[in-house]
Amino acid sequence: MPRTITVGVPVYRGAEQVGAALRSLQEQTFTDFDAIIAVDAADEESARACEPFLSDDRFSLTVQPARLDWFGNLNWLLQRPLGEFFCYRQHDDTTDPEFFEVLVAAARERPDAAVVYADCQWHGGRTDLETAPSIEGDVLDRMRQHIEQKQPVAVRGLMRRGAVEQAGPIRGDEFRGLSEVFVWLAKLLRWGPFLRVPQPMYHRLDHSTNFHKQWFDWPEERVRGSWTTLYTGLMEATMPVCRTPEERFFFQQLILDRVAVVRPGQSYHYRAVSPHEGGALMLECLRRLDAEGRRDLLDVPAELAPGLVDEVERLRADNRRLRRRLRHLRGQQPAAGGWWDRVRRLAQG
Repeated sequence: MPRTITVGVPVYRGAEQVGAALRSLQEQTFTDFDAIIAVDAADEESARACEPFLSDDRFSLTVQPARLDWFGNLNWLLQRPLGEFFCYRQHDDTTDPEFFEVLVAAARERPDAAVVYADCQWHGGRTDLETAPSIEGDVLDRMRQHIEQKQPVAVRGLMRRGAVEQAGPIRGDEFRGLSEVFVWLAKLLRWGPFLRVPQPMYHRLDHSTNFHKQWFDWPEERVRGSWTTLYTGLMEATMPVCRTPEERFFFQQLILDRVAVVRPGQSYHYRAVSPHEGGALMLECLRRLDAEGRRDLLDVPAELAPGLVDEVERLRADNRRLRRRLRHLRGQQPAAGGWWDRVRRLAQG
């Protein structure tokens, strides 16, 4: 029988930091939790750093024999039997001793909340306080707020088991899932609101190997490609809760706008700084949607559909006439070296 909180601790190359993260868990005033440590890619050095904590029966350790990456390792953790709440704990993060106690109390007062989270205080190279406002309202209003804000803070809170089960696994991609936290949070929001506890109880360490810094050295093409997955993911998360064609059309435009149009005060992995670059990014987003096989997520408004169908039929008819004409011309090929050879050479470039 799982305890109240299931803490998932994915670890990779974290031997220097994971000890502080696990001690922080042991110091929690709310003690009814299980901490499942999953060390990725047979990282024996990190596994050895975790072993001293296994004398506490709340802690367990699994070493993955192959590289799953952060999203694969976290998905493995999400498939374990979960308690009432799930907590994703990164191996280089710590929390105040009262973190669980305060958040559990807040969650019990708001049983409709999908996630309850605190403010994040940075340490090391950064010292700023990272916050994100609560997200309330009906499901479409919640989705709109999240798409507009694009804030990841809530992923470091307590997530209700029902919300996690409804959201499903985190998507993976060739860009190491750089944008997928935002997508998964959108899926959690379908279950219920996000509730902020305005206390700086979560502590993040800024260091050279932070995951979010990986894209700093990527070529522009790769950064841009990773950003298109935010578009396809938010479309995947949002379209199932839209009830009318008008709602679908609204969110289809909103998501594309928020990904491709730069606004002050918002963070972007890829910044399309001109209308030309923004338009190019929008087109690349649409190509990515097609490449993922999700054309079903994009609609043609009913007002345009009849004219569009007529235009497609006209183009098909023109194509059929051209094919018939080409067959006719081929049937009248002159001797070698004549005009047909010249046409064929031109057609072949």
